[in-house]
Amino acid sequence: MITLTSPNHQIIAKVFPEFGSRLGSLVINEQHILLTGGNDDDPLSWGCYPMVPFAGRLRHGKLHFNNATHQLRLNHQPHSIHGTVFDRTWDIHQQTSSSITLETDFGIHWPFQGTVIHHIEVTDHQIHFELTVTAHETMPVQVGWHPWFIKPQSSSLRFESMLQRDPQGITTTQEVEPPQSPVDDCFINPQGDVTLTINEQHLTLTSNCSHWVIFDKPENATCVEPQSGPPNVSNDSPFVLIAGETFRRWFDIEVLRET
Repeated sequence: MITLTSPNHQIIAKVFPEFGSRLGSLVINEQHILLTGGNDDDPLSWGCYPMVPFAGRLRHGKLHFNNATHQLRLNHQPHSIHGTVFDRTWDIHQQTSSSITLETDFGIHWPFQGTVIHHIEVTDHQIHFELTVTAHETMPVQVGWHPWFIKPQSSSLRFESMLQRDPQGITTTQEVEPPQSPVDDCFINPQGDVTLTINEQHLTLTSNCSHWVIFDKPENATCVEPQSGPPNVSNDSPFVLIAGETFRRWFDIEVLRET
């Protein structure tokens, strides 16, 4: 476990290279922001972990690409979910008191060779995440983050539309009006800032990802997940990364400054 501390010592983030390069704990002004966990907990259910090389559900764990079908692990029956790196041990490349850079490959549960770098940096008012995927052979790529926020006292999660799910729980391309909570769905086009207030800490979430999955059904948590595409996009409309090319996305959690 690696501890990162902001220069003003108001933000303390604990990174777990052995648990998927996740932020396993985030404390802001002495207040916990994320659900924590450990060895005996489901690795899908705590902290803030990167989702690579796909995010969300992949229908029946089948990846269809270049006229071939690959069967992936079914870790969320009857589907695959959240990529292959959230439960891998990552190597540390660089480390300072306030930042860390880690790297891994995609392991045995992905049929293509490539690497991903996860950079995490803590400043006085922000936690910055960045994922960089390099393809060693041509493949579909999607990335995202899955933060398990402690249930907020208030939030602003307003989006222009939601992508309707089919009976199997897989996102379609049909845009519908966003429903009231609780949801476990994919949204596009935020209408204003995406904000959470947790233990009196006011947070704004931003990303250059195009889609956001909101999961607020649990009584103790709300997940607000930036993703570079909707669930199952690797089959429906894949972003193809050519061998030797890189793909990069970022995600920021900004702490509202006191005035």
